[in-house]
Parts: sequence; structure tokens; C-alpha cells
Amino acid sequence: MSKAKKILLIVLIPILLAAILTAVYFIKQRTELANAPEPAEFAASFSEAIFNEVKSGEQPKAQDGKAEGDFKGMSIENLPETPEGKLLYDYCLSGVKYELSGETLRDGVSAQQKISLSFPVLDGLAEGMNGEINEKLALMVGEAKTPDEVYDENNNFKPEIVENLYLELLNSRLNSGEKREKSTEVTMMLKYGKGEWKIENKEQVREGFLSWAEGVDFDDEAQKIKTDATAELTYIPFSYSIEETALRGPAPDKSKFIVTEDADEIEAMLQSEEAKKLIGDRKLLFSADIERIPGTPIHFYLDETILAISWQQVEAKAVGTYSEVIVADGSQIRRRIAGDEFENLEHKETSAFAADCNGVLTLGGDFYHHARNCGIVVYNREIYRFDPDTCDTCYITSSGDMLFSYRGQFSTQEEAQAFVDENDVLFSLAFGPVLIDEGKDVCPDSYQWGEINDHYARSALGMRGDKHYVALNINCQQPGYYYLATLRDAADAMLRAGCVKAYTLDGGQTATTVFDTELINPVQFGWEKPISDVIYFATAVPEK
Repeated sequence: MSKAKKILLIVLIPILLAAILTAVYFIKQRTELANAPEPAEFAASFSEAIFNEVKSGEQPKAQDGKAEGDFKGMSIENLPETPEGKLLYDYCLSGVKYELSGETLRDGVSAQQKISLSFPVLDGLAEGMNGEINEKLALMVGEAKTPDEVYDENNNFKPEIVENLYLELLNSRLNSGEKREKSTEVTMMLKYGKGEWKIENKEQVREGFLSWAEGVDFDDEAQKIKTDATAELTYIPFSYSIEETALRGPAPDKSKFIVTEDADEIEAMLQSEEAKKLIGDRKLLFSADIERIPGTPIHFYLDETILAISWQQVEAKAVGTYSEVIVADGSQIRRRIAGDEFENLEHKETSAFAADCNGVLTLGGDFYHHARNCGIVVYNREIYRFDPDTCDTCYITSSGDMLFSYRGQFSTQEEAQAFVDENDVLFSLAFGPVLIDEGKDVCPDSYQWGEINDHYARSALGMRGDKHYVALNINCQQPGYYYLATLRDAADAMLRAGCVKAYTLDGGQTATTVFDTELINPVQFGWEKPISDVIYFATAVPEK
């Protein structure tokens, strides 16, 4: 072989080897690329790994167990420290979602995959929460037995109650399934080499998956929501009430019963904060200027739920025993029947009733026994007697209002029961007639019961306004006041007393007024007549 040929071989052989190796490399790479997993599969797998690590706070691992390049750990900055902040953190974290979007763009060993991310945001969580908290507080006040169950010594809602309601509502909203979401998109840049796909922009992808927490101070956000939710809490005056089915009211505080002839002493007590709070903007009938019958006392009782004043003045030349009552709750005007069962023929005196039912003020009832067929009798919300044509009927509602029906107004018991149900009537009084209705004088000229145009002892119950009552007995008394009255006299007296509603109760010997357990009015024939029922006003302050 010539020297020239040898030189040519020396030159060509490396070139051929390089070409062969290059060809082998490209064949191998093409084969590897052909057998390589789809970049979308890798993107999905890696996204799932990041997604899981976001929730665990750990660093993702490669398949060989080594850390994936210089990929930083998934720990979240500003981790919450408060319970509320943790709730918001968990809420946002649990709602993070992702999905691969669009087609994978692949160019040889390079590829791009878009990833759509969505996650909850905290905007609007406090919307309407303040109103809901106030509604729940109002319910709690209504259900509480004593004010210290909901209020502190400064009449502010107890902080722990507000806190618990806030957390309850926050939890409810976070778990309602209704989420306000924000979306973002990140592009994963992939490169294939050495038999595997790698991510070239790991940090950008990481930031995308962590964008739900970017710049969010969960403790601070929780405090803002709490401030908005609890900023304006509506104070609700606490109102004691008596259970509807209770046979008696709570025992009144005996030390609060006052008997005095000094009207100025009563006026001073009416200026107390306790009295002013109960009276509100109501105008009292009682005043120190009333010309009382000489030598007669004023009976007085006041606690935070009831104000009762009784006094005597001349009415129709006879003794007019007036009683003015303001109560905090409609449950405090009550009825008690002998034997606690309708049509029970047991009878007892008004004062005995008063002692048994803890009445602050107790009045003789509608009829002295149940055997009289008269009017529409409602007891415990049910109609026990339906005789609508014989008399006017007075209904006492759960709110303490007085409503009336007139003779012949209802043609069927079903119609009357619908009225009872619609107006939340607890019981009725069946004697009458109605004297005043909506401020108008409706006293009739004739009536089946009560010999209205003759002279007898008279009894009436009226209202000056909401939960503001006036009761009147007109009785005779020797010496000097041995007179009796017509019903017209009683109606005129109730009109002068400022009543916008008034109803006639059974008069004669049944016209009795008992303050605490003491009969305080003169009674016709000089002694209490056993009767079948009473109306009484009770304190609602629970017994200690």
C-alpha cells in the first residue's frame, strides 16, 4: 500500500468512526425519544407530586429518591397561629385544584404544557355575617332564663358567646360548598435528556401552585372577617317570660311590696332607673296630683318585669279602686281557673287564688262559675265553649294584647278557632260588653248580662297601650260612699283613664282587687264570694 493510501486511511477512518458514532447516537436518541413517555404524562405526574407536596409541606422527590434538582421545599410562609387563621388556611388549601389545559407543545427534546390552577379566595366571607350573628343573639336572648346567661355586668354580650357564634358561622360558610374562586395559569417548560424529562422552570411552577397563599396573612384575614362580623351587635333588652303552661307565676319579692299614703314617696320610686327602664315612653295614669279618697293607701310593687300601682278615688260617688300595671312580657297577664280544669265546679276567693298563683295583682274573672253558657271560651288556645250570640268576648294574646269579637261575629266554631290561631290567642274572657275599642266608645245601651243600666258594683279591664293595663272596680262603702254604678259610669271612667281598649268583667260581689294576697277594695255585702276564675299579673323574675 502506497504511502498516500496510508495517509488517506488515517484521515478517513476517524471520520468514518465519528460518522458511525454520530449515526449510532442519533439512532439511539431517536429510539429513546420514540420510547420516551409522553411529556403530558410526565407533566401530570410531576404536577400531582407538587400538588401533594403543597399540602404536605415537604419537598418532592425524583423517582430515584433524590431531591428533584434544586427545587425548594414547599413550606408556606406566614403559617397561621390562631384557630380562625387555621380555618381559613385549611379552607383555601383544601380547595386548590389543577388540570392540564390545552395540547402539549412538543419540539424534539423540548415540550411545553400549560397547567390551569384554581383556588378559593376569602373575599365576601364576612358578607351578611353581622346580621346573622345579631339574629342568633336575639334568639339566645329570647331563650335565656336570666340576663347573665348572655350579658355581662355592663350589658354587653359575653365575649365567649360572640366568639362561639362567629366560629359557628365561619365554619358553616367554609363548609357550605360555595366557594369564590380565582384562577391562574402556568406553563411547564420540559426538556428531555439522559432518558428522562426534566422541568426547566421548577420555581415558576412552584410559585403557581403556591399562588393561593402568596401574600396572604391568614391570621390577619381572619381578624378582619371577625371585626366585620362582630362590629355592630344590636343590644336587645332582656325580657323574662313565664312558661305558657305554668300554673303560677314566680313568687314575687315580698320586700318590694310598698303600702303608703305618701304619693310623693311613690313618685320618687317611679323616677328610679329600674322604673324608667320598664315604663319607657309610656305616660302613667297615676300621679301625685290624683285626688284620692282620704285615708286610703297606695299599694305599689316594682321589679324589672312589672310595675303595679293601686289606689282609690271617688268614682260615681262610690269607691273607684284603680290599678295600673305595666309588664315587660305578654306572658305576665294570666288566667287561673279553679281546679285548673275547665268546667271544674270548684270555687275559691280571689285572695286564695292570688296566694296560690303568686299574683302581684289579681282580679275577679269573667264569671263566677263555668256553668253559665256565655260567649266563646278559649283556654290553653282551644275553644271549650262556643256560644257566640250571647255576649262579646275578649281574647288575650301571647303578646298580652286584648282583642274583641262581638255578638254574632262568628257563625261557626271553625271560624272562631281560625281567629284564635291566627292571633295567637291564649285564653278568652266571656262576660262583656266591650266598652272601648281602638279608642272609640262602644258601650251598648242594652246587653244580656250584668244589668248594665242598674246600679251594681262594676269591674273592667282596659289597656292604655302596649303591655300597659288599667283595672277598675267601682264598689260601695260606708260611710260616705254607699253608692253603686251603671255600666255607663264604668265606661266613662275608663275613657277618662285614657284606655284605648276596655272590657267589662263580672261585677257585683265578684268585683274584687287583690294586691299581693290582700283584698284592697270594699266588696258588696262585705265578704269575698268564691268564684271559678281570676285574671292575674305576675312577676317574671325567676325565683332564686
